[in-house]
Amino acid sequence: MRFVFASVIAAGVVGLAGCVTVAPPAPATLTFDRTDCTAVDLTKAVSLTPPKEQAVHYVSAPVDHTALCAAIDGVSSTYALFAIPADSEDKTLTVGAYLEPLRVLSPAVKILDAEGRETRRFKPDEFMYRGMNYSILFRPRANERFVMVSSDPSRVGQRYDSIIIGTSATTAYTGYGTATFVGGVDSTQSRVFSYDGLAQVTVNDADTKEENAAAKP
Repeated sequence: MRFVFASVIAAGVVGLAGCVTVAPPAPATLTFDRTDCTAVDLTKAVSLTPPKEQAVHYVSAPVDHTALCAAIDGVSSTYALFAIPADSEDKTLTVGAYLEPLRVLSPAVKILDAEGRETRRFKPDEFMYRGMNYSILFRPRANERFVMVSSDPSRVGQRYDSIIIGTSATTAYTGYGTATFVGGVDSTQSRVFSYDGLAQVTVNDADTKEENAAAKP
Protein backbone atom coordinates (compact mmCIF):
# COMPACT_ATOMS: atom_id res chain seq x y z
CA MET A 1 0.00 0.00 0.00
CA ARG A 2 2.86 2.39 0.72
CA PHE A 3 4.22 1.85 -2.79
CA VAL A 4 0.89 2.74 -4.42
CA PHE A 5 0.44 5.82 -2.19
CA ALA A 6 3.90 7.12 -3.10
CA SER A 7 3.18 6.64 -6.82
CA VAL A 8 -0.02 8.64 -6.57
CA ILE A 9 1.73 11.50 -4.77
CA ALA A 10 4.55 11.54 -7.33
CA ALA A 11 2.12 11.63 -10.20
CA GLY A 12 0.26 14.51 -8.58
CA VAL A 13 3.44 16.51 -8.11
CA VAL A 14 4.50 15.96 -11.72
CA GLY A 15 1.05 16.94 -12.93
CA LEU A 16 1.13 20.19 -10.95
CA ALA A 17 4.66 21.02 -12.06
CA GLY A 18 3.91 20.54 -15.79
CA CYS A 19 0.24 21.39 -16.26
CA VAL A 20 -0.54 21.41 -19.98
CA THR A 21 -3.84 22.28 -21.64
CA VAL A 22 -4.67 19.84 -24.42
CA ALA A 23 -7.14 20.97 -27.06
CA PRO A 24 -10.06 18.58 -27.67
CA PRO A 25 -10.14 16.71 -31.00
CA ALA A 26 -11.64 18.73 -33.83
CA PRO A 27 -15.16 17.66 -34.84
CA ALA A 28 -16.23 17.00 -38.42
CA THR A 29 -17.20 20.01 -40.54
CA LEU A 30 -20.41 19.18 -42.41
CA THR A 31 -21.06 22.52 -44.15
CA PHE A 32 -19.00 24.75 -46.41
CA ASP A 33 -19.62 28.48 -46.68
CA ARG A 34 -16.42 30.09 -47.97
CA THR A 35 -17.01 32.94 -50.43
CA ASP A 36 -13.41 34.09 -50.98
CA CYS A 37 -12.37 31.41 -53.48
CA THR A 38 -10.02 32.34 -56.33
CA ALA A 39 -7.93 30.46 -58.91
CA VAL A 40 -5.51 27.75 -57.75
CA ASP A 41 -2.26 29.45 -56.71
CA LEU A 42 0.69 27.34 -57.88
CA THR A 43 3.15 29.56 -55.99
CA LYS A 44 1.75 28.30 -52.65
CA ALA A 45 2.68 24.66 -53.22
CA VAL A 46 4.29 22.81 -50.32
CA SER A 47 7.48 21.02 -51.35
CA LEU A 48 7.60 17.23 -51.16
CA THR A 49 11.38 17.23 -51.51
CA PRO A 50 13.16 16.38 -48.22
CA PRO A 51 16.32 18.25 -47.13
CA LYS A 52 18.28 15.12 -48.05
CA GLU A 53 17.41 11.85 -49.75
CA GLN A 54 15.55 9.44 -47.48
CA ALA A 55 13.53 6.28 -47.97
CA VAL A 56 10.29 7.68 -46.48
CA HIS A 57 9.27 11.32 -46.20
CA TYR A 58 5.99 12.59 -44.66
CA VAL A 59 4.37 15.93 -45.44
CA SER A 60 0.98 17.21 -44.27
CA ALA A 61 -1.05 20.39 -44.67
CA PRO A 62 -4.45 21.50 -43.35
CA VAL A 63 -7.47 21.65 -45.61
CA ASP A 64 -9.67 23.90 -43.46
CA HIS A 65 -10.61 27.55 -42.88
CA THR A 66 -6.92 28.51 -42.88
CA ALA A 67 -6.27 26.97 -46.30
CA LEU A 68 -6.56 28.49 -49.76
CA CYS A 69 -9.88 28.20 -51.54
CA ALA A 70 -10.62 27.73 -55.24
CA ALA A 71 -13.46 26.83 -57.57
CA ILE A 72 -12.60 23.25 -58.50
CA ASP A 73 -14.79 21.61 -61.13
CA GLY A 74 -17.36 24.34 -60.55
CA VAL A 75 -17.52 23.71 -56.79
CA SER A 76 -15.80 25.87 -54.17
CA SER A 77 -13.36 23.99 -51.96
CA THR A 78 -10.35 24.60 -49.76
CA TYR A 79 -7.27 22.74 -50.90
CA ALA A 80 -3.66 21.83 -50.19
CA LEU A 81 -1.17 21.90 -53.05
CA PHE A 82 2.08 19.92 -53.05
CA ALA A 83 5.07 20.22 -55.41
CA ILE A 84 6.25 16.85 -56.72
CA PRO A 85 10.04 16.29 -56.43
CA ALA A 86 11.97 17.02 -59.62
CA ASP A 87 13.65 13.59 -59.51
CA SER A 88 10.34 11.76 -59.41
CA GLU A 89 11.28 8.67 -61.44
CA ASP A 90 12.12 6.64 -58.32
CA LYS A 91 9.30 8.03 -56.17
CA THR A 92 5.95 6.55 -55.15
CA LEU A 93 3.43 8.93 -53.59
CA THR A 94 0.66 8.01 -51.18
CA VAL A 95 -1.76 10.93 -51.06
CA GLY A 96 -4.94 11.43 -49.08
CA ALA A 97 -6.31 12.33 -45.66
CA TYR A 98 -4.96 11.62 -42.19
CA LEU A 99 -7.34 9.82 -39.83
CA GLU A 100 -7.92 12.26 -36.96
CA PRO A 101 -9.59 11.12 -33.71
CA LEU A 102 -13.13 12.24 -34.68
CA ARG A 103 -12.95 13.07 -38.36
CA VAL A 104 -11.23 12.45 -41.66
CA LEU A 105 -11.08 14.82 -44.59
CA SER A 106 -13.19 13.59 -47.50
CA PRO A 107 -10.35 13.80 -50.03
CA ALA A 108 -10.35 14.50 -53.75
CA VAL A 109 -6.96 14.16 -55.45
CA LYS A 110 -5.86 15.40 -58.86
CA ILE A 111 -2.47 15.80 -60.53
CA LEU A 112 -1.40 18.95 -62.39
CA ASP A 113 1.33 19.83 -64.86
CA ALA A 114 3.68 22.82 -64.59
CA GLU A 115 0.97 25.16 -65.93
CA GLY A 116 -1.68 23.93 -63.52
CA ARG A 117 -3.53 21.86 -66.10
CA GLU A 118 -5.02 18.60 -64.89
CA THR A 119 -3.24 15.48 -66.11
CA ARG A 120 -5.33 12.94 -64.21
CA ARG A 121 -7.62 12.49 -61.22
CA PHE A 122 -8.62 9.59 -59.00
CA LYS A 123 -12.09 8.13 -58.54
CA PRO A 124 -13.66 7.73 -55.06
CA ASP A 125 -13.46 3.93 -55.27
CA GLU A 126 -9.67 4.10 -55.77
CA PHE A 127 -9.09 5.32 -52.20
CA MET A 128 -8.05 2.81 -49.55
CA TYR A 129 -7.17 2.86 -45.84
CA ARG A 130 -3.40 2.58 -45.66
CA GLY A 131 -2.58 2.76 -41.96
CA MET A 132 -3.68 6.21 -40.77
CA ASN A 133 -4.00 7.59 -44.30
CA TYR A 134 -7.17 7.29 -46.41
CA SER A 135 -5.40 7.55 -49.72
CA ILE A 136 -4.47 6.72 -53.28
CA LEU A 137 -1.04 5.58 -54.45
CA PHE A 138 0.69 6.54 -57.71
CA ARG A 139 3.99 7.04 -59.53
CA PRO A 140 4.41 10.56 -60.97
CA ARG A 141 4.71 10.90 -64.74
CA ALA A 142 7.36 13.00 -66.46
CA ASN A 143 5.06 15.98 -67.10
CA GLU A 144 3.45 16.06 -63.65
CA ARG A 145 4.54 18.76 -61.20
CA PHE A 146 1.82 19.20 -58.57
CA VAL A 147 -0.66 17.11 -56.59
CA MET A 148 -3.74 18.81 -55.15
CA VAL A 149 -5.90 17.58 -52.29
CA SER A 150 -9.34 19.17 -51.89
CA SER A 151 -12.62 18.01 -50.34
CA ASP A 152 -15.13 15.70 -52.01
CA PRO A 153 -18.69 16.60 -50.89
CA SER A 154 -20.07 13.18 -51.85
CA ARG A 155 -18.65 11.47 -48.71
CA VAL A 156 -19.16 14.29 -46.19
CA GLY A 157 -21.29 13.14 -43.26
CA GLN A 158 -20.65 9.44 -43.83
CA ARG A 159 -19.19 7.55 -40.88
CA TYR A 160 -16.17 5.27 -40.81
CA ASP A 161 -16.06 2.79 -37.91
CA SER A 162 -13.00 0.71 -37.08
CA ILE A 163 -11.91 -1.71 -34.38
CA ILE A 164 -8.37 -1.58 -33.00
CA ILE A 165 -7.15 -4.90 -31.59
CA GLY A 166 -4.11 -5.16 -29.33
CA THR A 167 -2.79 -6.36 -25.99
CA SER A 168 -2.66 -4.84 -22.53
CA ALA A 169 -0.12 -5.63 -19.83
CA THR A 170 -0.87 -5.19 -16.11
CA THR A 171 1.77 -5.54 -13.39
CA ALA A 172 0.63 -6.43 -9.86
CA TYR A 173 2.42 -7.04 -6.53
CA THR A 174 1.70 -10.56 -5.25
CA GLY A 175 3.56 -10.61 -1.91
CA TYR A 176 6.33 -12.70 -3.42
CA GLY A 177 7.31 -10.22 -6.10
CA THR A 178 5.58 -8.80 -9.14
CA ALA A 179 3.61 -10.58 -11.82
CA THR A 180 2.64 -9.31 -15.25
CA PHE A 181 -0.69 -10.30 -16.78
CA VAL A 182 -1.21 -9.86 -20.53
CA GLY A 183 -4.65 -9.87 -22.08
CA GLY A 184 -6.32 -8.96 -25.36
CA VAL A 185 -8.08 -5.61 -25.72
CA ASP A 186 -10.08 -3.98 -28.48
CA SER A 187 -11.55 -0.54 -28.93
CA THR A 188 -13.99 0.92 -31.42
CA GLN A 189 -13.25 4.20 -33.15
CA SER A 190 -15.74 6.19 -35.19
CA ARG A 191 -14.82 9.01 -37.56
CA VAL A 192 -16.95 11.19 -39.81
CA PHE A 193 -15.93 12.33 -43.29
CA SER A 194 -15.53 16.09 -43.20
CA TYR A 195 -15.00 19.15 -45.39
CA ASP A 196 -12.08 20.04 -43.11
CA GLY A 197 -9.15 17.87 -42.14
CA LEU A 198 -5.49 17.14 -42.71
CA ALA A 199 -4.07 16.22 -46.11
CA GLN A 200 -1.13 13.86 -45.87
CA VAL A 201 1.47 12.73 -48.41
CA THR A 202 4.00 9.94 -47.98
CA VAL A 203 6.91 9.92 -50.41
CA ASN A 204 8.67 6.58 -50.81
CA ASP A 205 12.07 6.78 -52.49
CA ALA A 206 13.40 3.56 -54.02
CA ASP A 207 16.81 5.05 -54.87
CA THR A 208 18.07 7.22 -52.02
CA LYS A 209 21.65 7.03 -53.34
CA GLU A 210 20.51 8.22 -56.77
CA GLU A 211 22.24 5.26 -58.41
CA ASN A 212 19.84 5.35 -61.36
CA ALA A 213 20.52 9.03 -61.97
CA ALA A 214 24.28 8.47 -61.80
CA ALA A 215 24.06 5.70 -64.39
CA LYS A 216 22.48 8.00 -66.98
CA PRO A 217 24.80 9.54 -69.62
